[in-house]
Amino acid sequence: MEQQVRRGRRRHLLVAAVAVVVCWVVGVVLAVTGVVAVDSEFWNGAAPGWARILGAVLTAGGLVVSLAGFWRLVRSGYHRRNASSPLWAQSWSRRRQLLRQVRGDAQRQDEDQPLLRRVAEQMVDQTRMLLPLAALAVVQVGQALFQWAPAFVILAAVVSGAFAVAAVSVVRDADRARTFLAAESADGGAPHR
Repeated sequence: MEQQVRRGRRRHLLVAAVAVVVCWVVGVVLAVTGVVAVDSEFWNGAAPGWARILGAVLTAGGLVVSLAGFWRLVRSGYHRRNASSPLWAQSWSRRRQLLRQVRGDAQRQDEDQPLLRRVAEQMVDQTRMLLPLAALAVVQVGQALFQWAPAFVILAAVVSGAFAVAAVSVVRDADRARTFLAAESADGGAPHR
């Protein structure tokens, strides 16, 4: 099982690394070919003094809060618990199926109880990620103010919008997971049919 967990983690990291490299290569190609002119007004704006100061404060403050939040997660053991989770050994479709069962969108299976409990606990734990991620969204808003250029405003809007959607989803899923855990502890972990 431990080998399957390691393999699942490696697969996830490989997908993330490939996505980062592809985005970086596309950005470099667009900049080199001139499709996106880095020295254009789209990237370089003339921010008024108040916007530069506020942008710098938001950017610096957001970075400090984000780094502190991620450090707290590592120190609390959050990262270690998730790195050794048996869910890494499951396929994407299997994880989706387990999520649906915890959310109450699918019928619970007898053999899934330990995994369902683990999924629910991780869903509740995900709310700890909201503070550092919100701080990163604040960093983007600070950059938009500091740069005062359309590119950074668009980027800040996309990042802030994505964070808002993700935060609502995480909070809603955490509430469902708490309900699942409470129901399971109330009936002694008996399977639901």
